[in-house]
Amino acid sequence: MSTKPYRVLVGQIFQETHGFSPVPTPMRAFEVDPASSMIDTQRQSDSTLGGIIRTLEAAGVELIPSIAARARCGGKVTNEAYAEISAAIVAAAEHAQADAIALDLHGCMQTEALDSAELDLLTRLRAVVGPRLPIVAGFDLHAHATADMLSLLDFSSAYKTNPHADAAQTGQRVADHLLHMLRTGERPAGYFLRVPMLTSGNDETGTGPLHAIHQSAQAAIGAHTDLIDYSVFNVNPFIDGPQVGQGVLVYGAANAPPDHAANLANTLAQNLWDARAAFVHTLPTIDDVIARYPRSAQAITIGDFGDRVLAGAPGDSVHILDRVLTRGDRHITIIVADPDAYLRCAEAGVGATLETSLGASLTPGLTPVTVSGRVNHIGDGSFTNRGQFMKGGVLRLGPYAVLAGKHFIAVITQDAVMSQDPGCYLDAGVPLDNADIIVVKSGYHFKLAFQGYGPCVIAETPGLTGFAPDTLPFSKCRPIYPLDRLTPVLEAQRLTRG
Repeated sequence: MSTKPYRVLVGQIFQETHGFSPVPTPMRAFEVDPASSMIDTQRQSDSTLGGIIRTLEAAGVELIPSIAARARCGGKVTNEAYAEISAAIVAAAEHAQADAIALDLHGCMQTEALDSAELDLLTRLRAVVGPRLPIVAGFDLHAHATADMLSLLDFSSAYKTNPHADAAQTGQRVADHLLHMLRTGERPAGYFLRVPMLTSGNDETGTGPLHAIHQSAQAAIGAHTDLIDYSVFNVNPFIDGPQVGQGVLVYGAANAPPDHAANLANTLAQNLWDARAAFVHTLPTIDDVIARYPRSAQAITIGDFGDRVLAGAPGDSVHILDRVLTRGDRHITIIVADPDAYLRCAEAGVGATLETSLGASLTPGLTPVTVSGRVNHIGDGSFTNRGQFMKGGVLRLGPYAVLAGKHFIAVITQDAVMSQDPGCYLDAGVPLDNADIIVVKSGYHFKLAFQGYGPCVIAETPGLTGFAPDTLPFSKCRPIYPLDRLTPVLEAQRLTRG
């Protein structure tokens, strides 16, 4: 009997696209771990790739590295950036002589030319390795999942939580099922269907309709040994493309009758559709938040909902800063993407005092503020996540300046930054222990990392990531709720590969 270890190619392409953002995502926006270092770097991360790596290594698998590339959410990825990153994975697959491929994908990445980068990548990989080599992937639950994409995989699974607290566990789950396939030759049977609707809030999994839907799915998986896994894909509501919508995926055992898996998929999809009117929320204004939380020894961390970089906004709104400075009774720490203001600070140099316009340089309809302060620091680099969401992961900060005034500290960046974690401030040399108000360009995930500083709240603010689908030019995904009246036929189909 051969004791030769399995050889598994691993890789990551992770970016969530806002299809209506005016700011493209270039190669410089990606934090890249090349093949030579990605295994050691990602082994320490609580990303999906980190979970895959640790699980496969513990089973004695020989890992074949390709590339690990992740960028903050933003506009469509440039064709050149996608070509460079995807080529590294495809080329590795051509030469690896691997027994399988395991990937960490967001699932909602678009390029200037592609409505689904992940569909393109998987199609190219299948062309290289053929229809039989096992390929598995872990996805963000906001993926744009389609039957065409999922049918190219032998198993896939999405996060079960929003805010996302289970990325590493998703990687472990994907790797465990891959190991079972390699050892037994069995492939699970997947059943998928699309629900033609977009959500407009109230979409955390710990409360509301999604809590009940996930609870029922987990109960069903636990009660039936022939059910293997489920995923509910709540697609990012800021992309357009064929088959954009909610997705439900259920895997059953290879030789089991299809009734349980297909019926569970149909039930979860019907539950989503029946709850469609509940996926809305009403958020407080900044003035409401400040009135609700008097100044105290604890900071208030406020999620700037309309300018969420984690949903693809440019990160250039200073609406919260303006409201706080107008009041004049709190000190605010904020991160703002403004390439022109960054350059003015860099040209002035550390120690200089200057007055500058700040913010609203990228998003149409926003208003800048004029601030005066001292340039405390100029830098260029990355930051490390401290919180539960992708703990240990390294994300790009890029060129930045720290400008400090009487009532504010601003980290002014050349590009949008994923600010859901204190690391974006701390690694820029900005302490948070004495802050009154901390602003993050996030709506959900920051709650997993900033709770130690005090209350975490989200506020209604202007920008590209407020929920107003009727203001966006959707076309390819229509008809879709709530933009159109429709009565969908919800019936799961088995995933098959031609």
